[in-house]
This record gives sequence, C-alpha cells and structure tokens, in this order.
Amino acid sequence: MKKLVILVVILILLGGGAVGAMVVFGIGPFAKPKIVEPVAAPVVKNAYIDMEAISIPVFIPDQKPRQVYMTLRLESKEEFRSKISHMMPRIRDALITNLQIVLPVHLKNRPTTDLAQLKPRMLSDIAKVMGPGVVSDVLVVEIFER
Repeated sequence: MKKLVILVVILILLGGGAVGAMVVFGIGPFAKPKIVEPVAAPVVKNAYIDMEAISIPVFIPDQKPRQVYMTLRLESKEEFRSKISHMMPRIRDALITNLQIVLPVHLKNRPTTDLAQLKPRMLSDIAKVMGPGVVSDVLVVEIFER
C-alpha cells in the first residue's frame, strides 16, 4: 500500500510539474492566443454634388397647371466629382426631359409626388448619361409644388 501511495504522489508531482511548465512556457492549452490585427479597409469618401434647382411644368387635362420645383444632390465617389461636374448640363437635361413625361402621369391621381417612385427613375436617367455606378444615389434636398 505504501508503494501505491508513493507512486500516486510521484504521478501527481509529475503532472503538476508538466502543467506548471506548460503555463510558464505558454504551450499546449495555455498558449497565448495570436492576436490578428484587422487590416484597415481603404476609406472611400463620398462626394455630394449639388445641382441647381430644376423646375418642371406639369400639365394634366382637366386640372390646373402645376409647377414642381426640386433641389437635388448627387451622391458619388470622390474620384467622379469632376466628371459629374463636367457632365452636369447633360444630367440636368436628362432629368428635366424625363420628368416632364413622367410627372403628369404620376400626379394624375395623387395630390403630391411620391419620391419612392421617382428616385429610381431619376437614378436610371443619370446612369444613362454617366454610365452605371458613377452616381450611387439621388438625394432630394427640397421639393415643392405650386
């Protein structure tokens, strides 16, 4: 029995020594986790290009003529700012031309404009002029009817 107790004590001391060595040297289950620093994604700055206010006359049969005024801001990447500024007359012309066709149909049974339906149309008109992906959003700063 005495030999068995000595054997158990020796095994406990060896196990404790092994665990102590793993803790001190940081190996096995006691290894320090490797910290992987995240790679910073390149920051893409958005540019907001203001447009001059546009005025669209709306003529609907059996209704009084209306005038819709909009102030828009185009959201894009900073690298496209000069390209958009250079093409602004064409963008403005495309928007006015399409809105003169769309707004009478749009406002025929509505009291006011629904921007959720108009914004995708305006964005597609701009994409026809500039190409897809140049302008990411059309922000309506101000809109009113008279």
